[in-house]
Amino acid sequence: MPTSPAFINSDWGISRTVAVSESPFTGASQVHSYPKAQWQATLTLPPMKRSQASQWQAFFMQCEGRANTFLLGDPDGKEIISDAAPASIAVASNAAIGATTVNLTIGAGRQINTGSYLQFFTGANSVLHMVVDNNSGDGSVTIQPPLKVALTTSTPVDFTEAQGVFRMDSNDLRWSADQVSRYGITFSCSEVI
Repeated sequence: MPTSPAFINSDWGISRTVAVSESPFTGASQVHSYPKAQWQATLTLPPMKRSQASQWQAFFMQCEGRANTFLLGDPDGKEIISDAAPASIAVASNAAIGATTVNLTIGAGRQINTGSYLQFFTGANSVLHMVVDNNSGDGSVTIQPPLKVALTTSTPVDFTEAQGVFRMDSNDLRWSADQVSRYGITFSCSEVI
C-alpha cells in the first residue's frame, strides 16, 4: 500500500457477532457472544493529482478486488500511548487462543497504556489487537479482540506501527477525477480472520 498522502478521514472500528434473545413475556434476555471480532475501516485520501493517484490505482489493481490482502493499521494509532514507553516488547509467557490477557516483557517502570495497539506475528500472519487495560504496568495487559492464534515466547510483537491483514470489502474498486484532474479515492476494507 502506498504510504502517502496520509488519509484525511478514517472510519475505524471493530465488528462483533452477538446474539440477544428477549422473552416477550418476562423481558428476561439471553446473550451469546460468538468469536467473530473483525477490524473494519473506511479510508479517504485527500484530493491528489494523477502522479500520486496512479500509485493508489496500481495498489487497487494489485489487490485484484477481494482476492489479495495487505497490511493496515489504524492511521491514528501509530504510536504507543505511554508516559514511559518501553524500548522493546516481547511475549513473556504462552497465551492460548481465546485469551484476553497477555504477559509481556516491557522493562521495569515501563507500561503500555490503554488504547495502544499491538501487532503479534509479522507479514501475512500479522494480527492486530488493542490494549484495553494495562493492569497497573506489571507487564500483564488485557487485549481485545481475544487471541485468534496462540502466542509463544518467540512470537514477534510490534507496537510502533501495529498492523493486521486486511482485504477490500468489494471487488469494485473505483476512483473519481474532476475537470482539473484531481482524484478522489475512498475505500473500505476488513480484517482477514
